Amino acid sequence: MASTRISAPVRGVKLQLSRLSTRQDVVPKCITSSIARPISTTTSSRASVSSIITSASAPSSPIKPLQEQTVLATIHHFPSLEPLRFESYPANHLYLPTRRDILHRAVIYEGDMTRLGTASTKTRYEVRGSAKKIRPQKGSGRARLGDKKSPMLRGGGVAFGPKPRDFSSGLQKKVYDLAWRTALSYRYRKGELVIVDNAMEIESPSPKLLNDIFESHPWGNSSGRSLLITLEQRPLLERALDAMGRSRQSLTWDEVDVKDLLELSRIVIERDALKNILLMHQEDLTHTSLPWYKGMVESSPPTSLEAITGWPEFRDLMSVPAVERDSHRTTLYQSVASQRWQEAASLPDDHPQKALLAVSSLELGAQSKNISVALQKSGRSTRSNVLSAHKRMLLKAEATEMRVQALRLLGKEEEANALWREAGDIRTDVGIAEADMCMLKGNQFVRIANDFTQKEMYEESEKAERQAEEWFARAEAANEGEELLEEFEEEDATSEELQELDVVEASIEKKDAVEEKDGEIETTSRSDAGEKASQAAAIPDTAPTDKDINTTEKAYEETKMVEKKETRERADGKASTKKKDRKGT
Repeated sequence: MASTRISAPVRGVKLQLSRLSTRQDVVPKCITSSIARPISTTTSSRASVSSIITSASAPSSPIKPLQEQTVLATIHHFPSLEPLRFESYPANHLYLPTRRDILHRAVIYEGDMTRLGTASTKTRYEVRGSAKKIRPQKGSGRARLGDKKSPMLRGGGVAFGPKPRDFSSGLQKKVYDLAWRTALSYRYRKGELVIVDNAMEIESPSPKLLNDIFESHPWGNSSGRSLLITLEQRPLLERALDAMGRSRQSLTWDEVDVKDLLELSRIVIERDALKNILLMHQEDLTHTSLPWYKGMVESSPPTSLEAITGWPEFRDLMSVPAVERDSHRTTLYQSVASQRWQEAASLPDDHPQKALLAVSSLELGAQSKNISVALQKSGRSTRSNVLSAHKRMLLKAEATEMRVQALRLLGKEEEANALWREAGDIRTDVGIAEADMCMLKGNQFVRIANDFTQKEMYEESEKAERQAEEWFARAEAANEGEELLEEFEEEDATSEELQELDVVEASIEKKDAVEEKDGEIETTSRSDAGEKASQAAAIPDTAPTDKDINTTEKAYEETKMVEKKETRERADGKASTKKKDRKGT
């Protein structure tokens, strides 16, 4: 059937059909009889006539009509093309004589159907412009002209130009059906029709994988291009073909035309897709119109690939837009790696798939961590908190260690040792970065404690000193290579904590400058506000957190608010006293 897709104009139809065989030897002819008539003569003077000897062969079996004959086709398995079995097809489906005239009419019909016919020009009556005559009819010695919209002038209308039209031509349904079966028969006669039993889908959209499949069979460019006809969309196969620059070499059965069957060097078609095509184009044989859904195969999933752990998730990932694919890839890789690791753990030690599943799980985990680092560097991370530099380094180290384990499972000790040394260097850098971060936060708390001491807020100062000691202890542990109290996997934002500490320090310095301008502050008000703040913020026994920093800042804010209020009251009292003195005078 002719698809509604837009294709290039039909060119060189004679060239496409020139290599078609015109042999009509559908069934070998049988000789029904053979006659031998030996004639002997003699030179004697007496005339004699030799006896005539005739012999006839035994009667042969009658010739079967074409519609009663069948042909055998080999069914293969994709992608190995291992022969599975023979399957018989009617001879009037796959063994018709080649009719170049029928094929030519079908190709022209499909080309006419795909023409848009949208070319359009304006006549002189549709062009915008004045209708005034350009010059007088006589007297100028020049040619006669009408208005400026004349087809003889630049910018005028077009005489006999194209208008939107329908280029589609008609063709009888039985002739078009015959052309379909003739094209398939031509491919079958030349051995260029490869029928596969399973779905033509690949494990991953890898151009290298698909190129290896093409090179293992005579399907490469050296042997001519191949057309892959599938029952339904195969996203991974189509994606790999697009990467190889062969986007038009994979079509579903309802997108194929007769021209497509004749264009490339061979056809690789799924068995269910061939069944649907033959059902759709046999109306001239059955003389009944068949509904498209009756007896047709609607779906043929790749069951062998769906049995692989994580493959359905990978296929669904390909349907996600490319911009959002990396953010989904991280969580997908982690979940699939966990599933494959659990499956490997459930298998016995001597199972051949145990090591392969473990290696695959480790590789997916390493890729997931590398993608997280890449997303952070490119600023496209989906997490609300920004990963710190030392956490990115830790992720790189963990990814390297996973690859080390995978290489050791594969028996590649030299590569594993080299990667292990690299992972150790990254771990050392992570420890140094963590120690520097802890020292920086400890120094920040020391400054806050000194400021509280100057303000005679001794409880807050003691709390800040204890927090500083905690951070210094963690810095020493990081330098010695010991385990830290806080896990890196928690979604804490170290860089944000440092920014908060900078904000606290800047606010303290700003408030000190305001305090010097406002004047002296009473010690009693400070002590009352300090007691109130100490009751609100109890000193914890654990390591300092963001909550502790916020509590300390709130206490200091309350102290400054009380001081500002008292300063304003004193200023208002002085102003009211001066006003009364003026009134009295």
